[in-house]
Amino acid sequence: MDLQPSRTRAPRVLTGVVLALLLGGCSSLNPGTAEAADTAARFHADLASGDARAACALLAPGTVEKLEDGAAGSCARKLADLGLPGAGNVRSSQAFGSNAQVRFEADTAFLTLSGQHWKITAIGCTPRGEKPYDCEVEGN
Repeated sequence: MDLQPSRTRAPRVLTGVVLALLLGGCSSLNPGTAEAADTAARFHADLASGDARAACALLAPGTVEKLEDGAAGSCARKLADLGLPGAGNVRSSQAFGSNAQVRFEADTAFLTLSGQHWKITAIGCTPRGEKPYDCEVEGN
């Protein structure tokens, strides 16, 4: 009986198991990134389809309040008036505890975890080097 094949197979299996554990561990270090990206992408899709009301539902309460600036119920109108440009495809998404950043080809969004859902705290953001991002819509 030749034991050679089983000797070469064991390291391959072990390598596969270690790789699976490492990759699984990496995904748990940054949970929520896909969900945050989905929320930000849905916001842009809602605006592109003319559904500013649905886009407003994805904003954090403080962001809606700041956008409305004392005129309750005007979120959808003000979003539509802003004319935010399309964002393009998602380039990256990172979650840091209860906060996330989603970078698109032509936009950056910041989100916070509210219960089980991501809510947008700032969108229409462009980097300014070492300075904070400049955002068209922002709140807290």
